[in-house]
Amino acid sequence: MRVAVRQCPIDRRPLPQRAATAAARPLKRYLSEQAARPRGIGGRLIGRLWITETATVNDAAIALLAPTHGEHILEIGFGPGRALGMISSRGATATGIDVSEAMVTLAGQRNRDQIRTGALRLCVSDGATIPLPNDSVDAVMSVHNVYFWAEPRTTIDEIARVLRPGGRVLLVFRGREHPLPGRLDPTIYRSVTTNDVETWLLDAGFTDIETKSTPSAPTEISFVIANLQP
Repeated sequence: MRVAVRQCPIDRRPLPQRAATAAARPLKRYLSEQAARPRGIGGRLIGRLWITETATVNDAAIALLAPTHGEHILEIGFGPGRALGMISSRGATATGIDVSEAMVTLAGQRNRDQIRTGALRLCVSDGATIPLPNDSVDAVMSVHNVYFWAEPRTTIDEIARVLRPGGRVLLVFRGREHPLPGRLDPTIYRSVTTNDVETWLLDAGFTDIETKSTPSAPTEISFVIANLQP
C-alpha cells in the first residue's frame, strides 16, 4: 500500500530574512500584549508615549461626546488618563476603568487632584463587568480599546446597562484598512469594522447610530456615536 506524502513548503529566502521573520514573531506578540494590557517598565513607557500619540484622536472624541457640567462620564480603557482629566475639567464627574494596573497608577498620578476631590474615580476592570449601578452614567467613551474586548457584545450590553435612558456612547477605533492591525498579533489585537460596531450597538438597543470622521484625525479612524433608547 502506498502512503501519500505531502511535500512541506520550503522557505527559500536567504537566512538573514528567515531569521528576521522568526525574531519578529515574539516581538509582535509582546507589543500586542502591551497594547492590550500594559505592564512593567515597557507598559509604563508605552503609557507615556500614548499621552502624545493619542492626543489628537482623544481631543476629537471629547469634542464629539461634548461632556457638560454635572454629567457622569465613563471612559473604558483610559490609558494614561489624559482624556479623563480633560472631561473632569469641564465640570463632569468622570469614572475610568482599565484592565491595566500600570495605567491606573499612571492615570492616578496624573489626575491626583481630581481624584482627591471626588471628581474622578479609577477602577481596574475589563469592561465585561462594569462596577457601576444601572442607569448611572450619562455618556460612555472608549478610544482604541474595542480591539481587545474578548466579547464585544457583552461589553456593549454592559454599557447599555449603566447608561441612563437616552444616554450616549462613542466608540473610536482604527478600521481594518489601517496598517497597524497587520503589524500586531491578530489573536490579541482583533481588527473590527464599522459595520461590526454598528451591528453590536443596534442589537444592544442603541439608536441614532452615526459613523463620523473629523478633519483633525486620520481618515482610517472611525468615530461611532449612538444614543440608548429612552
